[in-house]
Parts: sequence; structure tokens; C-alpha cells
Amino acid sequence: MNYILDSEERRELRNLKGSDKEKFFKKVWAKRDPDVTTKENELMIEYYSRVAFAEENFSRGTSGGWRSDMGMIYILFGRPDDVSRSMNPQQSYNYEIWYYYKINEEFTFVDDFGFGDYRLRTPFMY
Repeated sequence: MNYILDSEERRELRNLKGSDKEKFFKKVWAKRDPDVTTKENELMIEYYSRVAFAEENFSRGTSGGWRSDMGMIYILFGRPDDVSRSMNPQQSYNYEIWYYYKINEEFTFVDDFGFGDYRLRTPFMY
């Protein structure tokens, strides 16, 4: 839930223990349920399917895929509408650009050392 909590929710979570965290988890997702008339929370299901995809596709070494820059963007925005890649060995680095047309945004990831560790270059979000 790291990418969706607001600052007040983060503060509240830090002060909780054990079973209170479970109650907090349920409360947070209930607040974000897009359709309370259904049994499932569609947003929660989508969020955790994106986390699973990020883990499977963007994990490197001991770092979890959800913590990677590509994982973060994928979790927040989903599958890009289009992707442009440069995998030219003559260049000093490889890159990928993810395009999201509905929000008029693009994200450029650069692999500076050729090991598949793509870092968000633009827009700079840190």
C-alpha cells in the first residue's frame, strides 16, 4: 500500500500494532472501494495484481520489483499504452519510454550500466 497512502494514513499506520494493522488495512481499502454494491473491491484487486506483475517482471537481485522505478510507475498507472525501447549495444546506455496517452504523460527509464536496472530519468519524481 506504500504508493497509495496519504501522509495522515502513513502516520496512523506507524503507530499501530498487530491486529490494529489489519483493521487499518480494511478501513483504507473500504474507503477506496469504487463500487460498494459489489462483493469485491475492484481497485484493491487491480492494485495487487499490478504489484504481482511488478514483482514478477521488475525484480532485480535482492530488490523487489514493486520497489523499482518501473514497478512504481506500473503499480500507479498500469500497463503503458505504448513502449519505445533502445537496446543498442553501441550506445552507452539502454532506455525505455512508457507512454500513457489518457493522462498525457511519458516516463523515461534508463539502464546506465546494462544490467537491466532501469531508473526513472524523466519526469524526475524524487
